[in-house]
Amino acid sequence: MLLAACGSGEDTSTGAVPSIPTPVVTPVVGEVMFAPTPFPGSDGKDHLVYEISLTNFMPTPVTIAGVTVFGSDHDPDDGHDHDADDEGAGASVTMLELDEAGVAARLKPTGAPSAPSPGAPEGFSAVLAPGQNGVLFLHVTFDGKAPKSLSHEIDVRADEAPPERRRTTERIAAVEVDDDDEVPVLGPPLNGEHYIAADACCDAVRHTRAVLPLDGSPVIAQRYAVDWEQAGPDGKIFVGDPKDPASYRIYGDDVLAVADGTVVASRNDLPEQVPGEYPANLPIADADGNNLVLDIGDGFYVNYAHMQPGSVRFKPGDKVRRGEVIGKVGNTGNSVAPHLHVHVMNGPSFLTSQGVPSVTDVFEITGRVADTAAFDASEGTGVPLKMAPGVAVSTQEDRMILDQSVVTFRVG
Repeated sequence: MLLAACGSGEDTSTGAVPSIPTPVVTPVVGEVMFAPTPFPGSDGKDHLVYEISLTNFMPTPVTIAGVTVFGSDHDPDDGHDHDADDEGAGASVTMLELDEAGVAARLKPTGAPSAPSPGAPEGFSAVLAPGQNGVLFLHVTFDGKAPKSLSHEIDVRADEAPPERRRTTERIAAVEVDDDDEVPVLGPPLNGEHYIAADACCDAVRHTRAVLPLDGSPVIAQRYAVDWEQAGPDGKIFVGDPKDPASYRIYGDDVLAVADGTVVASRNDLPEQVPGEYPANLPIADADGNNLVLDIGDGFYVNYAHMQPGSVRFKPGDKVRRGEVIGKVGNTGNSVAPHLHVHVMNGPSFLTSQGVPSVTDVFEITGRVADTAAFDASEGTGVPLKMAPGVAVSTQEDRMILDQSVVTFRVG
């Protein structure tokens, strides 16, 4: 027996039969791992940094031959399909196009490293084996207002599949841009000249692409991390014995609180490592060495890593004021040379939280290192830094300091 629904009894239906779209077979599926938040960079542009998890459901290898990123000024859940050719509000615009080589430089297959494509970083490839997952690391720049949502078109090639399934174009991974949250504005973590923002946003492999499988989920706590190093007027990162931490310009510099906050975690007992190589068999809990995590409010936490043993001045529960010295730069934990690692995250764990963007209130850019290879050569061998030409000195406000920038911080 059927029961009548409560109400007036009036028939409010229009009689229209809803249209049900026909499902489309997509041999590769994907979703955005963590919704991106837009932020302004020290290059004068606005940025979005995020990742797509891709999985090949084919019984044959597939090549991701191209990716196009579309930005829209509509909510991805509004129930409408907005194409790039639409007119008026809600139309999509092309924000990024990658060819196969561009994909190969940004797609990291999970598990056993694939043979890298020519010009791609080690372990990166545009090819996913049967059943294999991979992470596609994306970096989009734009001017003006951020899009409300992003969607992605991928060109999939499966050379070993039946002829009718060898080429597929898919629309996947629609995501709303996280533009509601404020990006925290921070003070400087150090005070002085010739500081280098090494392995910083937005395409540094060591941090921005450091996915870790922890507690059953992939996380990137270091998505926006910076390894602060320092050079002297001679352009050298260290002078003297490369095995002695004290030979490095930054060693022993005061580490500053970037905001008022409450300490939620700290460590002070780990010994200095010998520079030149990463320590073997280091427990994951010791990776950040002597560190401190500062709760700065609004769900944001700042992690400082690799400080000198005995130098960390605060313990959990202590209140810290912006500009206070919280420790000294050292070489503890998973560190190859003395430096200060800093990143902002959405939780108190320096490993299992997601990295979120931040900006620095005032700083001066005095140059830029040519590239990561030039930085590595200077840090590893002591040669002067090779600098990029034509970088104008500029004082900037409320922007993220981008990779390989050479910066002066003036405190007080």
